[in-house]
Amino acid sequence: MLDDVILSRRGFIAASSVLLARPLRASAKPLIIDAHCHAGHGQAMSAPWTTWADPEITLRHMAEAGIDRTIIFPINNAEYAQANEEIAEICGRYPSKFIGFAKHDPQTEAGHIRSLLRREVESLKLRGLKLHRLPTREVLDAVAELGIPILYHPEKVSDFHMIASQYPQISFILAHLGSFASHDWTEHLAAIDVGRRYSNVYLDTSSVVFFQFLEMAARELGADKLIFGSDGPELDCRVELYKIRLLKLPPAQEAKLLGGNIQRLLPAGAISAG
Repeated sequence: MLDDVILSRRGFIAASSVLLARPLRASAKPLIIDAHCHAGHGQAMSAPWTTWADPEITLRHMAEAGIDRTIIFPINNAEYAQANEEIAEICGRYPSKFIGFAKHDPQTEAGHIRSLLRREVESLKLRGLKLHRLPTREVLDAVAELGIPILYHPEKVSDFHMIASQYPQISFILAHLGSFASHDWTEHLAAIDVGRRYSNVYLDTSSVVFFQFLEMAARELGADKLIFGSDGPELDCRVELYKIRLLKLPPAQEAKLLGGNIQRLLPAGAISAG
């Protein structure tokens, strides 16, 4: 019996020595992902944000802010096949920094979106769809088949009621908490209500000027329903990230908002190593 105790004690000491000799591995830092950013060329020449969105600006701001990945998609064009190719090319140059979304216009490209989007997802490896116009059934059916999320900047938040209820299998991200630059604060309230009603609707935090509505969304919906975005490069991701810090969420909740939630919504393999 005594010999068994001595051997057990020696085994414990030996095992402990091995464990203590190993360097302690720091816990992995949660990824920070900016889910709303523009890149590439546009057809209009009237203003910087309709002409050229420089990915180099985004990369510099990401490095300063500590943002790990950014989702990019085209600025405005009449049709988007060429613009989406450009997004794929930029992502190919910076695979550890950028994740590409396609963009399409349900009206000007009607009848072609299904085939275009399938190629863009399967061949160009774009991981979602950005919209500014109400999606048609053609668009929604294609997205449901491909299993990608939609980031949608609606003309009015109420547009979400129809699409979210009819396509519960699609993850919808409502841009700008419902109102770019808080142009209409009542739309922020409507967005929070939509986020509460539908489990497949999330709100992106980009370009919210009236900070109290970000606080309200975090308080009433919780971090699980919010997704960090900047609307860069014209809006500065460094400033937009600081707004999230000002919410003073518990670390686990902040991690979901800053990257965990969008990681869950992206297709498998969307986050490259590096």
